[in-house]
Amino acid sequence: MNMKSVLILVALFFVAPMAQAYKDFKCKVIDSVTLEKDGTLSRVSNVAKGKRDKEFIVNRQTGQITGGGFVNTMSGQMPTVYNYLPQENGFKAVTIYKPHFTVDYLEISEYVSGDKKPFFYKGAWGEMVSGVCVYF
Repeated sequence: MNMKSVLILVALFFVAPMAQAYKDFKCKVIDSVTLEKDGTLSRVSNVAKGKRDKEFIVNRQTGQITGGGFVNTMSGQMPTVYNYLPQENGFKAVTIYKPHFTVDYLEISEYVSGDKKPFFYKGAWGEMVSGVCVYF
């Protein structure tokens, strides 16, 4: 093997993990609940039932969710991405809607081994969903 081939292999060794680090997520909702007035979580509300089995895409760079009836950019406000040491802390995107300070929160547990990464999403209107994401 010549020197040029060795350099190419070394470069690929370092570039390949970085390329995966910037892939977006494709997520599927498995469970969905809403917080009821009596403090219980309901799986039978129309909102909860309507979110199950939906799929959406998460832009890893911006945190923006698209598809499946999920929106975390209402009124033009964008999420803030917290993606420090994702193999230890996971991916997080938070949108705070002013002036009323309602919040969307998304967390994807990238540190879980395997292709499917569990996620949790809490929407500004009280829906809470969970499921799995894959790199997309």
